[in-house]
Amino acid sequence: MSNDDYFDFLGWVDCTKWNEICSQIFHAKVLNQSSNRMTKEKWILAGLQLCNTADNIDWVDCHDYDLIFTDWNMGKIEVKTGNNPIFSSKRAKQKDVVTLKMKNIYESTYDRVELDKDFDHIMIVQLDPVFVIAFADKQTVCEHLVQLKDGFLTKIPTSKLTIIYKDKSAGITESSIDFDPKTVILKQLSEAGY
Repeated sequence: MSNDDYFDFLGWVDCTKWNEICSQIFHAKVLNQSSNRMTKEKWILAGLQLCNTADNIDWVDCHDYDLIFTDWNMGKIEVKTGNNPIFSSKRAKQKDVVTLKMKNIYESTYDRVELDKDFDHIMIVQLDPVFVIAFADKQTVCEHLVQLKDGFLTKIPTSKLTIIYKDKSAGITESSIDFDPKTVILKQLSEAGY
């Protein structure tokens, strides 16, 4: 698969709509609380699912990867959404290196010396001040791994990423969506008759 194949994504997803959804997620203060950080990524992936006009992205949320691109032979995608991974928060200056946490040691029952995550590609999504979608294959991720006491980082030179989409963040700071996980859970339980 060539890097040009990453651009297929632009034909599958309404990126303008996803940018609008992600802008609201970014500005939802409740999702920045430490107990809700994992929930934030689920909102981002739910937004992607809604914007997938080709209906060919399965949100599987497995242990090692988040999505399957059904139109690709090697389509297991790990999604990373850290704070300003590719562009700085001020002036949106592109960074030379993208640093991402890939795995925590506590996720395993043994001492690990190599990254044993099962994925084919990584998709990096930056929400603000620019909305960016970038890809790299697993080999690139692994070539730039750094082992720490508590897991692995990858420090990928930005030049080795394939940035397929970059636009100013939609800047939607007010939302009618209640992002608070407690509200969502209580509503679901109530609708189930509890």
